[in-house]
Amino acid sequence: MAHHFLWHLKIRLGKKAPSITILQLRMLIQVLLPVRKRDLESIIELIEWIQRKNHVAYCSHRRKKVGPPQLSL
Repeated sequence: MAHHFLWHLKIRLGKKAPSITILQLRMLIQVLLPVRKRDLESIIELIEWIQRKNHVAYCSHRRKKVGPPQLSL
């Protein structure tokens, strides 16, 4: 996100863009954006959601490589 912001700033301001690094921008973002505190239950739900999404992606990629399942006669 920080890199995209710097890229956009450079395009918009051209030579007038400040010479700020990604690390410096990251420090600014950490101060300006609120940090959401999570409890154990919300972390577990997030991990389960990521695992479900990863499994769906795995199945989709596998279907593309192997093809649809064959019926044996």
